[in-house]
Amino acid sequence: MKTTHPAGHHRPRKRLRAVLVGLGLDDADATQRIINGDQCLILGGSEQTHAEMLETVLRLESELERRGQSLGEVSPADLADIAWRIDSPELHRVALRMHHELRRRGLSFHESSPELLTEISLGEDS
Repeated sequence: MKTTHPAGHHRPRKRLRAVLVGLGLDDADATQRIINGDQCLILGGSEQTHAEMLETVLRLESELERRGQSLGEVSPADLADIAWRIDSPELHRVALRMHHELRRRGLSFHESSPELLTEISLGEDS
């Protein structure tokens, strides 16, 4: 069945799938390391850095599975808690930054655009 919307009304915005991106910049050899999962994308890095990022993602996905949630369903405050539990200080800092900045702006995580969430997670000022 096709849903119609009255003139001037927009369809609710479809929520995009959340993905955690890990970028390693310490690659000293010419090996291209890429892992693409359901909730992650890991690019580059030395063999050790790449393995550490993969371990973090696996712990994150395990915790999300235990909770019965996907990354896109987790609030920044909950993500900060998960990051603390899986011993990922970098992810913890990003999640706390997102949580505090969204609160400061009076915005909800689930109503924010992917562009805004990316901007906040990177620590860019708007």
